Amino acid sequence: MQIPVVHSPQRASEALQRSGANSTGIALDALPALRRVAPQDLAPSSAATPATSSSAGRYRTSPFREPGQQQRLGELQQGLAYAERLGQALQELKSGLSRALAQPQLASRQALPAKLEAVQQAWQARAGESGGQLDARLQPVAEGEQPRQLFRVRGLDVQALSSAGAETLRLAMPGQPRATLVPLDGQGLQRGLQSLQRALAATDMRPHSQGGELLFSAPESQWPALRDGLSLRGDGKRFPSGQMVRALLDPQPDAISPSGWKLDDSQAQRHSLVQVLDAQGKLDRAQQQLSQRLDNAAALTGQADTTTGSAGSAAQQARFAAGFRAEASEQALDFERLSALAPALLGLHRNQVQQLLLPPGGL
Repeated sequence: MQIPVVHSPQRASEALQRSGANSTGIALDALPALRRVAPQDLAPSSAATPATSSSAGRYRTSPFREPGQQQRLGELQQGLAYAERLGQALQELKSGLSRALAQPQLASRQALPAKLEAVQQAWQARAGESGGQLDARLQPVAEGEQPRQLFRVRGLDVQALSSAGAETLRLAMPGQPRATLVPLDGQGLQRGLQSLQRALAATDMRPHSQGGELLFSAPESQWPALRDGLSLRGDGKRFPSGQMVRALLDPQPDAISPSGWKLDDSQAQRHSLVQVLDAQGKLDRAQQQLSQRLDNAAALTGQADTTTGSAGSAAQQARFAAGFRAEASEQALDFERLSALAPALLGLHRNQVQQLLLPPGGL
């Protein structure tokens, strides 16, 4: 069937009829009229039949159209690419240290500083190159979250929350117009923790009870400002009264600290080798978790994991194609109909294209 070129949506029906569209069994009268779609028009129609509503629901919730799914895939791929780069730098340093310890007389030990520098640079680039998928503890970040910095606030600990006597703690955070009030009734640790959690719920600072100590966390992007700008004041019982005083924050150490690894002698090299092996173990576990998340996300979108180059890519594409054809057939949207409509859809708004593809009563 020869398809004429149609330059405007209004002439689509006439053009398709002249091209013999009626002989193909396409019911042009059943197509919804082209118009600009308002947001309220996208709500399911109360008059739609259950079968039609179900079909339209499956179409709109197709994983390919799930908001943010492609961005999620990209971030996971970026995180894995960074982990691979860091892992390669660690492996090269490990090999160099092993050779230097086995044969100290070799000149290859002169290359160790450059290998260590490569690890240091890769680690310093974590925040910008990992797609927000790895935190400073080399743990994958929960979906929808940002990497967070763990820290202690001196004086604001388990002992302070457990102390008797009522007191109101005021925390002034950078960028907030008013101080956060934390009422402490002196009725025990649990009550103090609950009060602290309620008070901080509206902020980006979170309390954590971990291993018998009180820790806090904040997004890594906000950590420098919080570290230099958090201040507090009490009523003179647990915390000083009067003017706000700057709080002293102690960050939790990173999972690895290559800037502290030494290469001066054999003993220092052995210690650094132990640190490298420990870092590789942590990175391997993080990579496994990221790979699993990427596989799950790719399965939801019907796309193959392009970072693995696995042979399953063709199989996944075939499964998606089969599923798309089956769903299109169920909604009476066969490929012949779609190909006939394609020229008329050139230049149309996305909502108008969706409206054409949905069956009558689907909106």
